Amino acid sequence: MSLVRLIADLSVVAFTYILCIYIVQPDTFLDDFKAKFFLLIILLWVWFFSGTSNNLYNDHRIKPGFSIEIYKTLKSVLMLGLTVIIVSYFSRSFLPASFVIMYAAALMFFFGTEKYIINRLVLFLRKQGFNLRHVIIVGHGNSAQQFHQLIINNPHLGYDILGYFEDEPKETALCPYLGTTTNLGAFLKTNRVNEVIVATPGITIGEIEEITHVVDKAGIRVRIIPDFHFQFYNRYEFKQFGNIPTVSLRKEPLEETYNKFTKRTFDIVFSGLVLLLVCSWLFIIISIFIKVNSKGPVLFRQKRLGRDRKEFWCYKFRSMHVNHDSDKKMATKGDSRITSVGRFLRKSSLDEFPQFWNVLTGNMSIVGPRPHMSIQNTEYQEIINNYLVRQLIKPGITGWAQVNGYRGEIESHYDIKSRVSYDIWYLENWSFFLDIKIVYLTVWNIFKGEDKAY
Repeated sequence: MSLVRLIADLSVVAFTYILCIYIVQPDTFLDDFKAKFFLLIILLWVWFFSGTSNNLYNDHRIKPGFSIEIYKTLKSVLMLGLTVIIVSYFSRSFLPASFVIMYAAALMFFFGTEKYIINRLVLFLRKQGFNLRHVIIVGHGNSAQQFHQLIINNPHLGYDILGYFEDEPKETALCPYLGTTTNLGAFLKTNRVNEVIVATPGITIGEIEEITHVVDKAGIRVRIIPDFHFQFYNRYEFKQFGNIPTVSLRKEPLEETYNKFTKRTFDIVFSGLVLLLVCSWLFIIISIFIKVNSKGPVLFRQKRLGRDRKEFWCYKFRSMHVNHDSDKKMATKGDSRITSVGRFLRKSSLDEFPQFWNVLTGNMSIVGPRPHMSIQNTEYQEIINNYLVRQLIKPGITGWAQVNGYRGEIESHYDIKSRVSYDIWYLENWSFFLDIKIVYLTVWNIFKGEDKAY
């Protein structure tokens, strides 16, 4: 089915391309034929490499579902749009700008239609008993029951559970009992089985080797569900440490070189544009208002904890009267230390703009956990066991916790626990499009207004 999906997607890329050219240039459709054909070949290659790198076709049967497929398709469509812009630019724009917009919109429409039809067709065929993978389960503990429930609740995955092997049958069995593990080899010889799922609580290495030996002899794939998987809520990840396999108990997308490069590139480009196009003139205006409004420096700097617990100087526009409590006490509602100009700066988040320099120099990121004062770090790591996990990545100007309502003053232990929870979720679920979403929500919240923006 993966090959069918790939061929269908490539057909959509080509068909939509030809259709959009005809709509945009009906009278000159065949003009510059070689150039247009060359671009089509490039688009097909870009789609192939983008789709495969996004795992759009690998292990499709065990992917979460239609929504994830559409999301990954959108990422590849954006790559196609960018390709058209770049190629058109270097080829003296033989295609108008309207083509790019029409092509991207048409692709999403046709891809959505195509993938919906294919998914419905596949689901129909699998309900009729076609294109199924027949599996058996060894064990009947929590892991086995979770796997069984997953298959029952997701018929689109196309798995048919024949039954389970266990030393003794269970009274509350969810599927047919097939016998003890000693009967496994004989069953595999006489029945059509595609995969064996080993989900036995407390299974030893020796027992795994015995089962694997029997399954390998029958030429069947075997998957082992680790007995500890439910304890970590699917956060763990297998990685090679040299030639030794290890289990990481937390997924960290930003440990991958490609993701690091993507995030750092976004940080440099975004912060560079803001500093050049906005801060170059806005800083002068804000500086004048700050100096006229109160005595003291324009910028306020404070040591904050960065990635891997390394300290750095974090910059902000000074929004308070110069005081001796700035390193000990965070701003609160109605804080008398805040100046009239500072109140506006904090409400509009303009006081954070100097931190774009922190981003450009590499101490911070556009999106990440907000850096706290040193005294707060000392206090919070004593009451929250996993508090310092948030320091595994760079702090940000804005973050997932902030767009979910945890901005500004921390009034209770519940506030900081929730903030840390959101920060760790971000660390484990980072993606480029999540950063874009957070930036958008940050801007939206500024215009909408926030209760804790003081």
